[in-house]
Amino acid sequence: MSHSHGDVERFSRWAPKYDRHYLQRFVFEPVQKAVLDLAAQEVAHPAAILDVGCGTGRLLRTAADQFPGARLEGIDAAEGMIEQAKVAAGPEARINFQLATAERLPFPDRQFDLVFSTMTFHHWADQRRGVAEIARAMTPSGRWILADFIATGWLRYLRRLLRWTRFLEREELDSMLASAGLRVRAERRVQSRISVLAIGPAAPTIATT
Repeated sequence: MSHSHGDVERFSRWAPKYDRHYLQRFVFEPVQKAVLDLAAQEVAHPAAILDVGCGTGRLLRTAADQFPGARLEGIDAAEGMIEQAKVAAGPEARINFQLATAERLPFPDRQFDLVFSTMTFHHWADQRRGVAEIARAMTPSGRWILADFIATGWLRYLRRLLRWTRFLEREELDSMLASAGLRVRAERRVQSRISVLAIGPAAPTIATT
C-alpha cells in the first residue's frame, strides 16, 4: 500500500496474513475484478501497468495473465508488503516490485498506459501530490483506475461529523483531478459504496499521423 506514515508499520505486520484475510473474498476480490474489467474496457492492450499501493501483488499477478504483453510495476510504502509480493510472485515472475510512495513515483514521465490504486487512496499522506504524480507518469491516452470509498449520500454527513478528511466527496475529488489535468471518464460501483473510476486526461487525445 501507499499510505500515511502511521499506517506503514501496521500494514507491514499484516503482510504475512494479508492474503488469507476474510476481506480478500468479500471486498478485495470483487473490487479487483471490477478494476481489471474496467481497465480492459478502457485500454485493451497496455504496454505498461503500474499498481500504486500494490500490497502483496495479487492484482498484478492476475493482470499478468490478462495483459500478457505488458510491463508490470508495483510499488508500496510498506516493506513487509513488498517482501510478500516478491515471494508470492516467485523468481520467474515478470513483475517488478519496489518500495516507494504515491507522492514520489520512481519513474520517468509518460510511462504507464494503466495505473491502478485499489482501496489505498484514502491512506495516501498527500493525495493532491499523489494525483499529480500519477498524471505525470501516465501516458497521454492512459487511464488511472481508482477504486475506493467516495463519500456520497448520508456518508457525506457522517464524514464531515467524524472528520474523515481522506475519504473525499465526489466534488472534492473532481476538483483535485482537474488541478492535475484529469477527469473521470467512466465509473462503476461495487457493493454500492465502493467507486471504481477510470480517470484520464481532461483534454481529448488528438491522434497524430
